[in-house]
Amino acid sequence: MTTPQLHAFLFLTFSSFVQLSSSAVEFRTWTTSDGRFGAEAELIEANDSEVTLKKTDRSVVTLAISMLSVADRDYVQAWLLEHQSSDTMKPGIVPDDLAESVDFLSMIDPVTDTQTGKWELDANGLASLGSSRARIVIPHAVSGPYQLRLVTQRLIETGSLNVGLVIGNQHQVLAIFDYGKPKRSGLAWIDEKNEPANSTFYRKPVLTTGRDSEIVFTVHDSHLRITCDGNTIVEWTGDPSRLTLHPNFKVPSDRLFLETVHGSHRISQLQYRPISKSELHRYMPRGKTSPADSVALIEHPLGHGTGFLAAPNLLVTNHHVIENAPAGDLKVFFPGERDFVNVHGVLFEDVDRDLAILSLQTRRVPLAVAYDGYVPLGESVQLRGNPTLGGGVTLRNAVVKGTIRSMVRVEGFDFLQTDASIDSGSSGGPILNELDQVVGVIAMKATDEGEKLIHEGVARLDASLKKKSRQHAEDGIAFGIPAQDLAKALDNVRELSAKEAGRNAQLHENRVVFKRLATLAGIRLLEVNVNVPGVIRQQAARVTAARTSADLIELIPPEPASLLRSALQSKSTQNTIALLQQDMDQHLNTIRSSPYLSEMSIRDFNALSQRIKAIEKFAERPGVDYLRFSKTMIRFQKDVTRLMNEINEEL
Repeated sequence: MTTPQLHAFLFLTFSSFVQLSSSAVEFRTWTTSDGRFGAEAELIEANDSEVTLKKTDRSVVTLAISMLSVADRDYVQAWLLEHQSSDTMKPGIVPDDLAESVDFLSMIDPVTDTQTGKWELDANGLASLGSSRARIVIPHAVSGPYQLRLVTQRLIETGSLNVGLVIGNQHQVLAIFDYGKPKRSGLAWIDEKNEPANSTFYRKPVLTTGRDSEIVFTVHDSHLRITCDGNTIVEWTGDPSRLTLHPNFKVPSDRLFLETVHGSHRISQLQYRPISKSELHRYMPRGKTSPADSVALIEHPLGHGTGFLAAPNLLVTNHHVIENAPAGDLKVFFPGERDFVNVHGVLFEDVDRDLAILSLQTRRVPLAVAYDGYVPLGESVQLRGNPTLGGGVTLRNAVVKGTIRSMVRVEGFDFLQTDASIDSGSSGGPILNELDQVVGVIAMKATDEGEKLIHEGVARLDASLKKKSRQHAEDGIAFGIPAQDLAKALDNVRELSAKEAGRNAQLHENRVVFKRLATLAGIRLLEVNVNVPGVIRQQAARVTAARTSADLIELIPPEPASLLRSALQSKSTQNTIALLQQDMDQHLNTIRSSPYLSEMSIRDFNALSQRIKAIEKFAERPGVDYLRFSKTMIRFQKDVTRLMNEINEEL
């Protein structure tokens, strides 16, 4: 067995024990003392007077503690005791602190505030009356970061709703919803380009005729995000001087405005809230959005891969790139910089989707995401990554071009398939369309699961296509996680409180420690087996011939044991073991004080660590009695298996 084969063996031998779930959310049934409220929900915030619950549909409800049942009140008190000393961390975007709400709708007078067309205000709200272009200015100056929330209903099928925004105190931009045929949305103008020609282009209809929609604009000095009914539609980051209004607009630079074009809308709510505190307050991005600047190399002692900025201070990559490394071991290298950027924590992990989102701090401008998920077959794309060529050579920010070929379903998940050739190390990089929007995340190659799928497909193709398809398989066809899945993950992270972010980050650390302990346990058990003295081997040959092996440990045959022993003693394997053990005591001390694990799991972590040390000590003096050796080894294996299963249930 070669050293690389041994490395693979060590990490796969105990894989059945370390298949961790993608979340550790604790849902329970909550009820009020009068029995009028009952729901499955997770407790996310609590104080002495009220609790905030997130239900299974992700909606949030706040209840007074006095309304809860006795059992629920006791649970809250225990939760508070457990969490009162917990450290929290800040995700890439912490929810802003908002000041008091201002009702803009009540301020508007259609007679004096209308610039063009006709608007009417009645008990049901503010409605445009079907003019070719109807514009009304909100009579209130805005400055600094703010949030604008409006509830609108499209009254007729045609036409667009536009909202004029102020950003950076003196710059303006127009947000467009459902203009033209087919309907399109986005920002106009960015660098003097309207929405079909810039990175905010959204290709799917946003609003539904006859139904209320909630649109929320979150505006910082250099960052703008727009959501509709909770889903992100547009996110833009950059120097606000790049934003302009068309010269035809004659609106004061500190005013917001509403406009409909060839349509009619009713605005039933229009609320403005200044942002009093924000983590983005001092975020001043450097330069323009560029894949060449925003795609990074991720390194840690056990591997490397690619990541890219998809929102301010949020780095996207594949889960498998970072799953074996604590945040402190992850180093992010952006182009043109010698120093690496530290990772604050892993905020999102989806094992099944192979997706992860990391928190860090940088002034780099994030890439735009195609939030509509629109990827037509045959569209030209470019893939960026840090492929490994062998011999320790890694290309930095390499570009491979190709086209979207199909959508492939693998174990219940959709993946984009391109005809671009990629190599190891590009995992986690972006797949970009011609507007430099991220339409996918590089996830796997044809040389892995995809190759099997392609060869199965080749068998069903006619002769004219077989040769070309085989060539694609040999070159390595790239697969990618679609942008709509990335968009959901980003929205998930944005909804995190600081405490939830801290929990997610700590859970990642716990999972890494668990995997390292599991691998170390496998190595130590293997070492005992391959290093067993010859006298025990002689006894084993006699004993196993005379009795059943149910209560006996099976020894690895001499020749394979010799190969394994050499591989285990090699320099590279010893270096791997040293990395697995590095800072283990520090990691275990952190786990002991973790507010996100039960006392039983903390005890199990400690017990597993102690068992590994006991196995290591036993390897030094295994004795000369095969029956006693078997009894000890079987006990070790059972203990390790039980502890792993118990820890895994909570993680």
